[in-house]
Amino acid sequence: MLIQNLENDGFTMIPFGQGFKDMSPPTKEFIKLLTEGKIIHGGNPVLKWMAMNVVLDMDAAENVKPTKAKSPEKIDGMVAAIMALDRCIWHENTESVYDQRGILII
Repeated sequence: MLIQNLENDGFTMIPFGQGFKDMSPPTKEFIKLLTEGKIIHGGNPVLKWMAMNVVLDMDAAENVKPTKAKSPEKIDGMVAAIMALDRCIWHENTESVYDQRGILII
């Protein structure tokens, strides 16, 4: 119902599953950027705590996705960061609306 309401309000909704198909490419890219020192979180203690709770699950085809199967603690911030990275990758070579009109201040 939330998706329908948002679409009715003019928002474009993009499906993003939590399985290997959708999560593996951005998770691998996130790990790559992390090891290259290109992920900067400013020492955020909550994100650090969530990162320490993440375990990577791997299937037979070496696809990976974050899981909290071995930890009862939260990992939602890390999953959100990986999903946000996916959207950035998809729109890497497109212009932002802010390039055209700037930031609106209300």
